[in-house]
Amino acid sequence: MIAMGAAACEVVALSSAEIRELVAIGFRGLLNGRQQPALQVFEALSVLRPGETFPLIGRGLAHLASGRVNEALRVLDAALAMQPDDEDARVFLGMALNLANYEHHSRAVLAAVAQDPRDLPVARLARGLCGQLPRQSADDDQGARRAPIPSTT
Repeated sequence: MIAMGAAACEVVALSSAEIRELVAIGFRGLLNGRQQPALQVFEALSVLRPGETFPLIGRGLAHLASGRVNEALRVLDAALAMQPDDEDARVFLGMALNLANYEHHSRAVLAAVAQDPRDLPVARLARGLCGQLPRQSADDDQGARRAPIPSTT
């Protein structure tokens, strides 16, 4: 739990079960169109679990749901900087890149996750998202290679 005072924030340890409940509350908020309260839950989780990527993923999804794609890209990129092998962060970054009209970059990020030989839910999600991307012609592909990845800083 986070107790807020007038000038400071005291962090109180929570159990894993309590953290999972907060994560569920945040995602329920997103599913019910309550992006701002969900974002606040995930921001609190970032304080409670600063070395974990799941609060950043939640924040990124809250920004996406609010139409703040560039902020979502920044937060999801920070999650990958923290844990480069986090496939959950990678698949949601791929989704955000697509929403930012960086289809080629999105496809590359999602394809890397989709090719995982294990049949994990994140790989199935990546394959589904790849299947929704428009097909590229050879000319489109060449142009996409020259397009810079958006700056997220």
